[in-house]
Amino acid sequence: MIAAQLAIRAARASRKVELADYLSAAAEEQAHVDEYRWIKALRHAQVDGDAFRDRFIVRGDSLWWFTELYLHKDQVVLDIHRAAAAVRALIDREQPHAIDVISAGPIVRHVVREIAASRGVAASPGPTRLTWTMRLARLHARARLLAWRAHLAPDRFRGAPPVRSPAIAAFVHRAFWRRGGDDGGAEAYIGPVLQELERRLEPGAIQYVGVGPATNFRAKRTLTPGDSPAVVIPVERFAPPQRLAASRAMWKRRSIHHAAMLRSRALRQAADIAGIDCWPLVKEQLAGVAWLQWPWSVRAMDEAAAALDALAPASVVTYAEAGGWGRALVLEARRRGIPSAGLQHGFIYRHWLNYRHEPDEVVSGKTPGFPAPTRTLLFDASARDHLQEHGRFSEGSLVVTGSPRLDDLVRAISALSPEAIADARRAAAVADDEMLVLLTTKEREVRRALPSLVRAAAGLAKAKLVVKPHPAETADVYASAVAGQPHVRMLSPSAPLAPLLAAARAVVTVNSTVALDAAALDVPALAIGLPNNLSPFVEAGAIAGADDPAELPALLQRILYDERFRQQLAERRSVVLGPMASLTDGRSAARSAEALLQLAGRHMSEG
Repeated sequence: MIAAQLAIRAARASRKVELADYLSAAAEEQAHVDEYRWIKALRHAQVDGDAFRDRFIVRGDSLWWFTELYLHKDQVVLDIHRAAAAVRALIDREQPHAIDVISAGPIVRHVVREIAASRGVAASPGPTRLTWTMRLARLHARARLLAWRAHLAPDRFRGAPPVRSPAIAAFVHRAFWRRGGDDGGAEAYIGPVLQELERRLEPGAIQYVGVGPATNFRAKRTLTPGDSPAVVIPVERFAPPQRLAASRAMWKRRSIHHAAMLRSRALRQAADIAGIDCWPLVKEQLAGVAWLQWPWSVRAMDEAAAALDALAPASVVTYAEAGGWGRALVLEARRRGIPSAGLQHGFIYRHWLNYRHEPDEVVSGKTPGFPAPTRTLLFDASARDHLQEHGRFSEGSLVVTGSPRLDDLVRAISALSPEAIADARRAAAVADDEMLVLLTTKEREVRRALPSLVRAAAGLAKAKLVVKPHPAETADVYASAVAGQPHVRMLSPSAPLAPLLAAARAVVTVNSTVALDAAALDVPALAIGLPNNLSPFVEAGAIAGADDPAELPALLQRILYDERFRQQLAERRSVVLGPMASLTDGRSAARSAEALLQLAGRHMSEG
C-alpha cells in the first residue's frame, strides 16, 4: 500500500488523485517478486573484494541473514517498485503535463520526480540533499538511543538466577500470556503445546526465557507472574554487560561498516531500482543495516549465547525462528550443537522472505548456511511443501503435527448447542431466514476492496454481511465504509469466532487463516483483494476468489445460492485441504509435544 495524494494537470483540467488507485493487482504482485529478487541479489555484491554475505561475519556466521530481514521488513525496496509502477501507469493513463505531490513520503517524492523527468513531465521537486542528511542524522540518533537503552537495561545488573539444566529452553515473547482464545495470536497456537509439555515433564524440566518488551504488542497488556505458564526469566539476566563484547564491537565499527558498503561499486550499481537511480534511499537503507540492525542482531546473538551457556538445555524451542531473534537463537544453538525447534504460529505468507532461500544459501560461501532449526513443526502439508520448494528446508527437518488452535476451534464448534448458535445470530442482528456472510480480516488489508464488497452485499437476497474486526483493531476503523448500510452488521473484535463460523453460510477474507479454518469445517470461503497469500488455494479451486471488484456480486451470489458451485468447492477442498482436516483430531498439541520431547531426548541420550 502506497499512501500519496497527487495533483495532476492535463490539457483541459486539474484534479487530485490517489497514487494507490493506479497500482493494479498484477503490478502489486510483480513488485513483491522484484523486491525479493533485488534483496536476494545483494548477497553476491562485492564489498572490499568479498561477496556481501562473506564480508560481514561474527563468530563464523554471516550477518547477511539479518541484513535481508531488515531490507524486507522496512519495505523501502518494495515501495520503490510499487511507486514506480503506479507513477508510470498514471502517466500512461492520464497523459499529464505536470504532477504536483500534495502529500507523500520521500520514496514517492523521489520516484515521481525521477520518472516524470524521464517522461518530460513537470513535477514537484524531490527531497533535497539537506532532507537526506537530516534523515540520516535522525536515524543515527535513534540507533544510539536504542543501543544504549538496551545495554543499560536494569535486568543486566540483577545477576543470573540459579537454574538447573532443563530438557527444553523455550524462548518466548516477554509479554507472553497463556490465554489461548481465537484471536490468531502466537499464544493461541503455541500455548497448548507448552501446556502439553508441562504435563509430560517434571517441574523445572522446561525453562522459559523472555525476549522483547514487557508489554504485549497486540493487547497492550503487561505480563504478571499470575499470567505466566512458569517463571519467565528475562534474557538480559543471563547477559550482563561483560557478555556483550561482540555487540559493543559491532556498534563501535558501525561507521566503518557503513563506509565499506558506500565504497562498493556493486552496491552503487544496485541502486538502480525499477529503472530509477535510488542511491539516496539505498544509502539510507545501508545505514539502517549498519547502525540499527547489525548492533541489535549481534546483541541478540550475545544474549542467546549467554542464556544457552547458563542453561545448557537439551534442546531449545521458539515460535519466531525465522525472525531476527529466532535466527540469532538458532545460530547460537547450532554453534553449540544444541538441537532447536521452531513452532509454526500462523500462516506462512508466500512472499515472506524469512522463509525463502536460494539453493546457494543452504551452504553460504565461507560460512554455514541459513539458520534452519533442527526441526520445524507445521500445521499441514501445504506449509511443508512451501518450505521444501521455496525455503530449501531438508525434508527430514519438517514435521507436520497439526494446528492446536484449529483443534480448539473444532472442539468449540462441536460443543455448541443450537441455542448458542442462535444467540450468535441474534447478537449479529441476523434474522432466522437470513444468511450470515462473515467478513474477518485486517481492515488495512481489505480497505481497498471493502467498498466494492459492501455494494455487492447490498444486492444479496436474505443475507447480512457481518464484520468481525481483527483483535488488533477496533470497529471504528470500519465506520466510514459501513455507515448507513442496513445490510452490514459490526461486531466487537472480542466476539467469539466459533459460533459465528457455525452460523456462517460463507466466510470472506483477504489473508486471514480463518479461510483455511473455515474450509476444514466445511464452510466455503471467498478470498478478495487477489493476488494475496490465499492465491494458491484459489488457483487450486479450494477457495473462491476475486481480483476484480466487478466479479464480487456474481461470486457472492454463487457461493451463497448456487449449490452446484458450493459442491465443486467442497470437492476441491477435500482434495487440497483434506490432509489438514484429518489432523483436526484434537491431538495437534500432543503430536507437537511428542516431537519436541523426541528431539530433546535424542540429544540427552547422545550426550
